[in-house]
Amino acid sequence: MSMSKYEVNFKKLALLLVPTFMRKPVIAALAYATVTPINSLHMRFTDFRNTNNYRLTHNGQVCYLRAVLNDYFVPGKRRITITEVADIAHNSVVYGRGGDYSQRIPLREKESGMIVNRRGLSGKNANDFWVNIPYDLHKDIQLSRLKAIINTYKLVSKRYGINYI
Repeated sequence: MSMSKYEVNFKKLALLLVPTFMRKPVIAALAYATVTPINSLHMRFTDFRNTNNYRLTHNGQVCYLRAVLNDYFVPGKRRITITEVADIAHNSVVYGRGGDYSQRIPLREKESGMIVNRRGLSGKNANDFWVNIPYDLHKDIQLSRLKAIINTYKLVSKRYGINYI
């Protein structure tokens, strides 16, 4: 097992720096106490580094956005999906009263769907993609946090809608 340059065992290092004739339990406890703040700062640094590496390796691609949403909201399960508007051209969308959620309704005719919304979005090009969330997760997911994550990873020019299926 190779050791990374960021994996440091400060307790072991502190004990190794004490001369062998002074390695008594009291001196070892004193050495551990002196490196505890450094160990705490090191853990914060590695958490920060891992978080930044995760954010840098995930970009605006659909597969990465789906992975980020699933990792954050449904760890271990891949239940959140992303659908492009071209794939759902034969559906109509109805928004809830607050405008915070929407539901797709299939049309009987094969004409393009019309999006009904108070905010003035209409036509089939109102959204570029849909984030599909299972309805049983509706109460577990904070909508503001979901929007913040989507806005962080999506391309600036893309518009999205949230759909509970």
